[in-house]
Amino acid sequence: MKAPVVALLVTTALIIAAQGQATPTAPGRIVTTTRLVALFSQLESDCLKAVQRNDQLALNRLLSEDFEVWTPAPPGHPIPREDWVEEQTAHKASSFRTRQMAVRSVADDTSIVSFVLRENSGANARESFIVDVWKKTGENWQLTDRYEAAVPPQHTAPTTVDRRPTGKN
Repeated sequence: MKAPVVALLVTTALIIAAQGQATPTAPGRIVTTTRLVALFSQLESDCLKAVQRNDQLALNRLLSEDFEVWTPAPPGHPIPREDWVEEQTAHKASSFRTRQMAVRSVADDTSIVSFVLRENSGANARESFIVDVWKKTGENWQLTDRYEAAVPPQHTAPTTVDRRPTGKN
């Protein structure tokens, strides 16, 4: 083999090995990405990037005309597509990350995707639990409905109360 080909193979092997070591997993647990999780991870990322850039062409491709967002906040009515896009582009998340993604195919043309979304805006960050309904029309998947609820921040401050039994209780 020629030296450039060998160097390319070695570099590729080192990158793959480094990525494998950087993935934290529980002992004895193997994390695998299913075909559907890989597909919808990309679609969700494309959607979030389109909102971030206010890319109307991409949003028209990814969001159905009757797309709406449901939240537990009053008044209990869905947020229409136009209002949601306007709110999201005004929010201007500087970065986002999804985790704990799960996908369930309920029909050949319908899938339910759930995940936790973390959005950062400067010094502020918020997390939401998202459930998205994706419908396939022709060859393209479109997001038809989103159900979103805020994930409360987890407080990890140590407790100062001694909870050991005293015999007085």
